[in-house]
Amino acid sequence: MEKPSVRVATKKDAGAIGDLISEWSKKEWPHWQVERREIIVQASEDKNHLILVASTAEKIAGVLHLVFYSDVVTGALNCHLNFLLVQEEYRRKGIGYNLLKEAIKQARQKGANEMHVDTIFEDAATFYRKYGFKDDGVWLELSLREHEQR
Repeated sequence: MEKPSVRVATKKDAGAIGDLISEWSKKEWPHWQVERREIIVQASEDKNHLILVASTAEKIAGVLHLVFYSDVVTGALNCHLNFLLVQEEYRRKGIGYNLLKEAIKQARQKGANEMHVDTIFEDAATFYRKYGFKDDGVWLELSLREHEQR
């Protein structure tokens, strides 16, 4: 098995990234199947987004999406690790770590002060804690599609 290398995603990767996310989400949320290609292209061209892929010559083995934002509380640029996914066959081979390491490097180069992440998966939380993330509060979500206007 060829070892994937980490690089910044391009708009040409949008279809493969979308397929990878769709395959994963079918298992977790089968009702949550949407077309992602256009939004992936938009994010890949937006300076406030960073999409990294771990790829071989044949396929994308992993993807990471980082979102940068100006934090008015801290008065600094911060970032949120929105998504990190590695295909099952490539897990436990250092690919998630390599994606995260590159994201941290690029966030530092951009001048970010903090990187935040949230997850509902305990194995993912263990992974992030292993690389220095600390538990810091609670993340709550309101679905604007499902919530009635009041």
